[in-house]
Amino acid sequence: MRLTPGASKATQKYMVDGIRYVCENFKDRAPGTHSERKAQKYLKSELEKWADKVEMEDFSVHPQAFMGWIPFAGVFGIISVIFYWLTFKGVVNNSSLAIIATVLILLSLACFIIEFLMYREFVDSLFPTKTSRNVMARRSPTGEVKRRIIFGGHTDAANEWTYSLHGGLKSLAPVMGGSIGGLIAVSIFDIVWLIYSLIGNGTYQSKFWLVAGIVQLVLIPFFIAICFFINWRVIVDGANDNLTADFIAMGVLKEMADNDIRFENTEVCALLAGSEEAGLRGSYAYAKAHKDDLSDVETIFIAMDTMREIEQLQIYTQGCTGTQKNSNAVSEVIYEAGVNCGIEMKETDIYPGAIDAEAFSRCGLLASGFCGVNHDPKTYYHTRLDTPDNISEECINLSLDICIEAAKLYDEKGGLDAFREEGAKRFKRGHNK
Repeated sequence: MRLTPGASKATQKYMVDGIRYVCENFKDRAPGTHSERKAQKYLKSELEKWADKVEMEDFSVHPQAFMGWIPFAGVFGIISVIFYWLTFKGVVNNSSLAIIATVLILLSLACFIIEFLMYREFVDSLFPTKTSRNVMARRSPTGEVKRRIIFGGHTDAANEWTYSLHGGLKSLAPVMGGSIGGLIAVSIFDIVWLIYSLIGNGTYQSKFWLVAGIVQLVLIPFFIAICFFINWRVIVDGANDNLTADFIAMGVLKEMADNDIRFENTEVCALLAGSEEAGLRGSYAYAKAHKDDLSDVETIFIAMDTMREIEQLQIYTQGCTGTQKNSNAVSEVIYEAGVNCGIEMKETDIYPGAIDAEAFSRCGLLASGFCGVNHDPKTYYHTRLDTPDNISEECINLSLDICIEAAKLYDEKGGLDAFREEGAKRFKRGHNK
């Protein structure tokens, strides 16, 4: 029997019911929580029904580092403004406050660039350590393993974004734009201020210093607002982000098992990562630990995230705000699978975010992904509205069909070489190995 797109009604129902079950029975699945680990243990038991081998591995993570620096940055911005006015008014007549303010604001800027934009570890060790876990399931071929395809999502859920709930982009844009722009502006000004305080005569009589001080005062409301960007008391259900991808990846193995299908030389896998909402820490931990294992044969990884809106299904040839490139050839696998399923997905523009594919690419592995999330965030994105009642069964079913078709194409064409040339032509921003 041949694996074909068009999953059974049983699998379609299983995915929807499974998302609801996890949301109802494993609430508050923030990265590194007991609930996240329990959910992974449950999903492992489900995967064991269809996979030949299921591995569950714990790893250490500092989950609050990825976003936990934000309130500190807001406070540091306010302190910097206060310190400047104390100096401007002559309350303090030396360069000490300028030095402190500059260090604090540059540290905040570094956190923004390294942690938030690039998804790299910078201040992680300053935050508490917790334990998260990954689950990897493998369905073996009938013969020798000559290639491997992995479908992936993540099981953890995010803390609520306050302004995403209250207004969506209309609230997010001014708060993020004002605070980020303010952080950059104050960083530049503080450097100028520090240089002047060290080599100048200590007087601030020109209009420049007064105007600069007033501009900084205007930025204080944005620094205050950004302190409340994350609602640390609310962990969302994460039905769309990202149980949809988990159950799609699981659905591929279920369809193969239900139809007693195995490829001759292609191993098909599902990776359910932990702690993606902590900055791709789970997928990176797995890719780093298993790079050699995954390099025994050609291995490709197809990540998914927030499979909610069909009209927004796009291929992610890059991520981490454009700083990490994914594989054009893997992107071509996704593209051709989509076309065969009736949808032509475009390459996404640069966006401020990342999916698990970038963690694999960072480790030199072949990866790309596709998602169904609007980059103009809707009110369900990272909010308490991301519930099982707010999913799109149509998008989930289509995404499963695309994954099934991708597995079939990758196996039938004998690996990635058949996709390299077209991928290089079609996708401009990714890399091709």
